Amino acid sequence: MVKRVLRSSGRSFGFLLVSACVTGLAAFSSGTAVAQFMTPPAAAPAAASGMTIAAVVNEDIITVFDVQSRMDLVIATSGLESSADIRSRLLPQVVDVLIDERLKLQEGARLKVKATEAEIRQSVDGIEQRNNMPPGGFRTLLTSKGVDMAAFYGQIEAEITWSKVIRQSFDRGANVSAEEVNAVIARAKANQGKPEFLLAEISLSVTSAAQDQVVRDLANRLVLQARGGTPFPALAQQFSQSPTAVLGGDLGWVVRGEMEPELDDAVTRLEPNQISDPIRTVTGYHILALREKRIAGAADPNMAAVTLSQIYLPTIGVRALSPQRLAQLSQTISGLTSCEQMNKLATELETPGSGSIPPVYVGGLPEKVRDAVINLQAGHTSAPIEVGGARLFVQICMRRDDPGVPSGEQIMNNLQNEKLQNLARQKLRDLKRQALIDVRI
Repeated sequence: MVKRVLRSSGRSFGFLLVSACVTGLAAFSSGTAVAQFMTPPAAAPAAASGMTIAAVVNEDIITVFDVQSRMDLVIATSGLESSADIRSRLLPQVVDVLIDERLKLQEGARLKVKATEAEIRQSVDGIEQRNNMPPGGFRTLLTSKGVDMAAFYGQIEAEITWSKVIRQSFDRGANVSAEEVNAVIARAKANQGKPEFLLAEISLSVTSAAQDQVVRDLANRLVLQARGGTPFPALAQQFSQSPTAVLGGDLGWVVRGEMEPELDDAVTRLEPNQISDPIRTVTGYHILALREKRIAGAADPNMAAVTLSQIYLPTIGVRALSPQRLAQLSQTISGLTSCEQMNKLATELETPGSGSIPPVYVGGLPEKVRDAVINLQAGHTSAPIEVGGARLFVQICMRRDDPGVPSGEQIMNNLQNEKLQNLARQKLRDLKRQALIDVRI
């Protein structure tokens, strides 16, 4: 268990692209319905009945088609291999996540709160912006991979609704006192000068002796996949049972002594970009990925908060610019000295993805963009950034560098989010205990 000093990660309580399949590692029974999920989509029998009932949650039905569609979405967005083995391992987690989503939507209906179409569109727009995709780019990506868009929109709808439910139900319960903030500040100051590690985790619970071997085998397989090139955040999102799963396993910066002794010892033996072997603790098995090391309290360039303006110049497709026009605009943009000028030109060009970007932490930007702006000052335009199908220019409108020790406001926001997340998990557990759930696959 990590007892880390909270530090802003640029994320707030809400929803991300792929909800973590974080519950249940139980074995599943064999049968016709289950066999459908063990075969990648291209080899699936055409006559398979998608309307077969996979589970019943109170008055709602989850069909085999619902499960198949969600599994396709998970595989398409996680980088996991679409093999029979991977699909069979994902099946219980996917079913469990769909059950959770039905419970979230049912609670939203009871409280008369729901996600609006505008909120869903805004969420999709945010996903595309954070991944430097043009408007409609994510839909195009999923469609090209044969993913049913209803699975994607359904997931977002459930998470937005749940966020509203938790805010409405527990906002007062997430109040943070000055004493709590001061205690975190005191710990942060006390940790200054100590070794600090930027970590991500995969946590797999073991609740009985009979589970140990199954969970250990899964942990070993995940280590092999991560070391073999499968993105660690994707594995964490799909398999980790820690609350950090929805963040791709991101633990942020952790000072030695804030974790269980077994994890502390393991991380000191890692070098940046290394992944640990499975680590057994009292609660289960853990896998750690070390991204960076530093001394606590030092300013982190990745934690600089920036507001951006960007311009895309398409280089392929129907809107591709001629080489002469591309060179002309590149020279013009490189000479711009304010975001007002950038935004004005972006409006005139009307190229997809161009314009202002909401505040973001530098470390949360795509790698190429992050590298281009990490040392860029406000009022300066980046060098050309070649991305898929376009040349990108970015200018920093506002920059607030990391002071090293988190501010009181950052700590308060993080504590509030952490309290809301804890209350949300407890609420979902209560709903699940009270529900009538019948899993049929």
